[in-house]
Amino acid sequence: MLLQVSCITTTQLWCAGCKLTDAYKDPLAQKLVKATVQGDSAKVSEFVKEGANPNHLEPGKVPILMWAICANNVEGFEALLKAGADPNLSGTGHGKGNQGGDGGSIVYEGWSPLVFAAGTPDPRFLRLAIQYGGDVNSRKGSQHLPVPDNPLIWASYNGLFDNIKILIGAGADINTHTQSRNGPEEAIGVMGRFDIAIWFLENGYAHDLQGLAMTAENRGVHKGLQSYKEKLIDMLVAKGIRFPVSNTYKELHKYRELPPGAIMDIVYGRKDCRDFPLKPGRWNDKSCKGAPIPD
Repeated sequence: MLLQVSCITTTQLWCAGCKLTDAYKDPLAQKLVKATVQGDSAKVSEFVKEGANPNHLEPGKVPILMWAICANNVEGFEALLKAGADPNLSGTGHGKGNQGGDGGSIVYEGWSPLVFAAGTPDPRFLRLAIQYGGDVNSRKGSQHLPVPDNPLIWASYNGLFDNIKILIGAGADINTHTQSRNGPEEAIGVMGRFDIAIWFLENGYAHDLQGLAMTAENRGVHKGLQSYKEKLIDMLVAKGIRFPVSNTYKELHKYRELPPGAIMDIVYGRKDCRDFPLKPGRWNDKSCKGAPIPD
């Protein structure tokens, strides 16, 4: 998470596992990145006129634009975009930075500035990246990343509602997905944001509703989000999904004493499966089904 103001000076700045003082070997690129993180638009323009490349890249490094996000400097970000920086450019640098609301930021290998911006709480970075040609449907990242490499899915993963709306408004495919990830399921699974999943459905999301139902059914929430979970489940029922969807809940009547209507209370999250007594012949191993009493 990134913070509007930081007490860290630019000489102490880290981004993608690298100190600002070691950002690039090229002297002109080094001058340009320092001007960028300081938000010095005049110097950014001056250095580019002198021959500095706003899209300079070196092995194991990230694009200069990424440094502006790490420094949380919107002015520098915009100045570099105006100078010709490509928001879709990917690098091979990766690692943690030392700025942000939680004490740091992180960049994954292959990310572009647009993808990084999509997961950044300040939506100005994302708006600017899109304004200057950012591809909202791109996938930027090395294989087997532990996090999404698509802007919309990454914004959903972080529960950034404004960024999600910006991306969809700019033409992002609401149904974009990988083999294991999509927007509404990431919003629910990571942040418990059933309100975001509802918005996806209301705005045309139609990919794998059965999978969305499974994620919704299995995700617990605190009381403040309970009504959103129930609304999402009701919307899925209206679209033809039959609950329960998980085998555990489908077979729960075999193992626990369930009065009429109890299973939907469990699906909605109003009750826990362990709130209902086990049937004779099973003992409580803290699972929904319990375990057979050993001979």
